[in-house]
Amino acid sequence: MLPERGAFTFPAPYDTVGVRLTNGSDCNSADCINYVGYSYWNNINNHVNQDTMLIFVGMDRTRGGAGPSLLEYNKVTDQVTNLGPLFPESNSLSWATGEGWYFSATQPYSLYVNNGASLQRFDVVNKTFHIVFSVADHMGSGHYLHQFHSSADDRIHSATVKSSDTYASLGCMVYSESDASFTFFASQGSYDECQIDKSGEWLLIKEDVDGLDGEDNRIINLQTGEEKILLDRDGAAGHSDMGYGYMIAADNYASDANSNKLWKFSDSPLQGKQVYHNANWNVFAPAHVSHGNATAGAAEQQYSCGSSVNYNNAAGANEIICFGHDGADEALVVAPVMTNLDAFGGGDAYAKAPKGNIDVSGQYFVWTSNMGGDRLDAFLVKVPSHLLTAEATQSPDPTPEPEPQPQPGPEPQPDPEPQPDPEPEPDGSVWTDLINASLNGALLTKTSGCDGCDDAGAVSSEQIRSGDGYLEFTVLDPYKLHYVGLSVSESGTDSTEIDFAVSLQGGYAEVRENGTYRADIVVGSGDVIRISVIDGVVSYSVNAEIFYISSTAPTYPMNGYTTLLDMDSSVSDAVIVDLGDGSAAPEPDVVGDPVEVIWDQLINAAVYGDTLIKTLGCEGCDDAGAVSQQVANRGDTYLELRVMDSHKPQYFGLSSESSGTTASNLNFGLEIQSGYVSVRENGARRTDDMAIYCGDLIRISVVDGVVSYVLNGTSIYVSGDTPAYPMRAYSRLLSVGGIVRGASMAVTQ
Repeated sequence: MLPERGAFTFPAPYDTVGVRLTNGSDCNSADCINYVGYSYWNNINNHVNQDTMLIFVGMDRTRGGAGPSLLEYNKVTDQVTNLGPLFPESNSLSWATGEGWYFSATQPYSLYVNNGASLQRFDVVNKTFHIVFSVADHMGSGHYLHQFHSSADDRIHSATVKSSDTYASLGCMVYSESDASFTFFASQGSYDECQIDKSGEWLLIKEDVDGLDGEDNRIINLQTGEEKILLDRDGAAGHSDMGYGYMIAADNYASDANSNKLWKFSDSPLQGKQVYHNANWNVFAPAHVSHGNATAGAAEQQYSCGSSVNYNNAAGANEIICFGHDGADEALVVAPVMTNLDAFGGGDAYAKAPKGNIDVSGQYFVWTSNMGGDRLDAFLVKVPSHLLTAEATQSPDPTPEPEPQPQPGPEPQPDPEPQPDPEPEPDGSVWTDLINASLNGALLTKTSGCDGCDDAGAVSSEQIRSGDGYLEFTVLDPYKLHYVGLSVSESGTDSTEIDFAVSLQGGYAEVRENGTYRADIVVGSGDVIRISVIDGVVSYSVNAEIFYISSTAPTYPMNGYTTLLDMDSSVSDAVIVDLGDGSAAPEPDVVGDPVEVIWDQLINAAVYGDTLIKTLGCEGCDDAGAVSQQVANRGDTYLELRVMDSHKPQYFGLSSESSGTTASNLNFGLEIQSGYVSVRENGARRTDDMAIYCGDLIRISVVDGVVSYVLNGTSIYVSGDTPAYPMRAYSRLLSVGGIVRGASMAVTQ
C-alpha cells in the first residue's frame, strides 16, 4: 500500500526504497501532474552535503494544479513537503508545463527556465531572475529557442534556434558565459536537436545529414572546430545523454536488441562500445537513458539509468534499470515504474512514459507514474548504486570530480582541521575480533559470509578513552559497500551500532551516525579519511579537508568499528590515536573551524538564511551592505565564498571597519562584476580583471601576517599591506537583487 506522501519499500525482488512526492491534494483531486520533462533534464537540484533536496514538478493549472511547483524531500527523515508554486498566478510562467526546465548541476537553487528568445536562471529561493543570454542580441528578432542544455559548470549553453514565423528548426547555437561569445551551426538536413556535453567542449547535433537511413550525428569539438559525422547505420545516437567528452546512446542499427553504447568523442575513428542490451526486440528498454550523475572521471567507471513502459510485461519492460559503462553488459533492476498504459491517468502514451532522470549524486531517480489509476504522480527511488559499481574495474589512482561539481572550481571546503601531532602509531594492526574477515598486515578484507550483507567486520584493539583522538584510514575501493567509524560497541557487525561512521559505496563517502545519513562527498582510491574528536566535537575530513561537523556529542570509551558488506571490501592502513587530556594537542593559537558568516549592521539589505541580498537603495550605487558578527581579533584567519552571481557588481572581503557601505573601507577585498574579479585594497586596484564564473571559490587568507587571495585553489595575489585588527567580513552590494550566499569565516581561537 503506497503512502499518501513519503517513503515506502518496494516488494521483493526489488527491496529498494521509494518516495512518493505528490498526491491528490496537490491537484484538487484531479490529474494535474505533468510528466517529468525528459531524461536529460534535472528535476532534482544539487543537494550534495545537504539534508534536503529540492524537486520541481509541473502541476498544470488547467487541470487543478498551482503551476510549476517546488517540493522538498528530507533525506534524513524521509519527509516530503510541497513548498508551493514557483510563480504567482499573475506570472505567465505559472501556466507553463515545466518541460525543458532543469536545475543547475552546480548551483543548488538555480533553475534554468526557457522563455522564448532567452535562457534565464531562476533562483527558486529568492524568486529572482537572471538572463543568461537572448538570441535576439545575436541573430535579431524573429527567432526563439528550444531545448536548452548547459555544461556541468554552467559556463556553456546550447539550444535549437527556431523561426518565429515558420517554427522551422534553423540550427543549433552555443553561448559561452566566459566571453559572451555566440556561435551558430546551421542545419544541414532534417534537424532534430542538439546538446552540449557536461564539459562544455563538445556539441552533438542530431539531424539526417546524408538523407539516408535516418538521423545522423554531427559531433563538433568546440575548442578546435573539428567536426565528425556518425551516420545512423554506423551507430548514430537515438535516445542519449552526455558525459564529459562522451555520450551513452541507443544504437538502432546494432545487432543486439536495445543496444546502448559508449561513444568517446575524441576517438578517431569513432568506435562505440556496447555497455547494455537486452534479449527481446519487442521490449524497448530503457526507452530514455539518463546520465545526470556524470563526473569528469573515467567513463568506464560510471553508470547510467533509464526507464520504460511497455504493453509487453517481459523482464525490464516496465522498470527502472541502471547499467555500468565497463562493458560487462549487466543491469541493476531498481524498481517497477508502476504505470499501466491502459489506465486513464497521465493522458496519452507518451505522457504516461516515465522518462525519468537521475540526480547529480547518482543516488536518486525521479519519474512519474499513474499507478494503474486515473492520475499521474511523481516518485523518487533510492538507487543502490553500490550493487552496480561493486565489481567495476578501477584504475590505480582515479581522480573523480568533487561532489560532483562543475569546473573550474573544486567543491568548497574549509581549511584543514587543526590536527595534533599524532602519538606513535601502534605496532601491528588496529583490528581484532574478526568476523568473516581476514587480516593481511594493515589490510582488513571481507572473505566470507553473504555478499551485500552486514555480517563481517572487526573492532579495534585501541580505544579513544576520553578527550581528543581520531580514527584514520586509507580508501582502497570506494565502490564496495563498507562502514568504518567510532563506536561505544565492542563487538558485532551491525552498521547502525557505529556512532560516527563513514559509509563507502558508489564512489562516495557518506557520513552515517547510528545509521542516519548526514552528508556525503566524492572519494577515490588513495584518499585518506579521518574521523576526529577535538574538544568534544566530532568532525569528518578527506585528505585533511573537513566536509562535515557533527552536532552529536561523543560518548566514551570509543572503539574503531567496521562493517563489511560487499565481498572483498577492505579497510586499509587504519590507525586509532588517543590524545587523552590533550597533552599532544595543537598549540593553543590555532585557526578554528569555519562557521557561516552572520551578517550584521544591514544597510538597504536583508538576510534570508545564509543569503545576504540588496533589497533597497539606488541601482548601481554603493549604498547597501553588511558586516559580520564574527570578528578576527588576532592571528590567522580566512574568509571564503562560493560565487553565485558573477555579473552583478559587489565588493567582498575583510575590513577593520565595523559598519558603512563604502567600498574604499574594504582593507582586503575583491570586486566582482560583469563576469570578472579584481583585487581591491582600500579602493586601490591591485590586479587586472580576471574571468570568474558562477560556482567559483574565492578565499582571502591571513597567515603569519600575510594576506593572500586564492581563486579555485590558486593564488592570484599576495598583498604587501599588513592587516590591522580587529577584522570583520565586509560586503558591499551595488545592484538591487545582488547576493552573497554561504560565506564562511574562520578565526584564531
